[in-house]
Amino acid sequence: MNIFLANVSAPWTLLMDIIFILALSMIVSWYFYFYKKKDIIGGYVGATTIASFGAILLFAFFHKGIRDFIMWLMSPKLGTIQLSNVNLIVIVIGAFLSLYIVEFLQRKKTR
Repeated sequence: MNIFLANVSAPWTLLMDIIFILALSMIVSWYFYFYKKKDIIGGYVGATTIASFGAILLFAFFHKGIRDFIMWLMSPKLGTIQLSNVNLIVIVIGAFLSLYIVEFLQRKKTR
């Protein structure tokens, strides 16, 4: 199992990996701590530390499986047989956004 973030032959990619992990962890921490107003151990810094640790753990153990699943969603195949020519991720995003826009325009009316 290779848990290195980047190829060691290019040291700047390792730095970029660390920057991406920290930046996205800070964004997720901001969302939970400030926007959702959740009480997290250690405040914002603690939330960032926990998010970074979780991101690294998930990346280390599930990176290949998640990448394979995302690639399958982008181009569904059964073995070598192409099941469809559509990108399932784009379809889900499009369906969600269209319903979100209609729901927003209706001013969140309930049934």
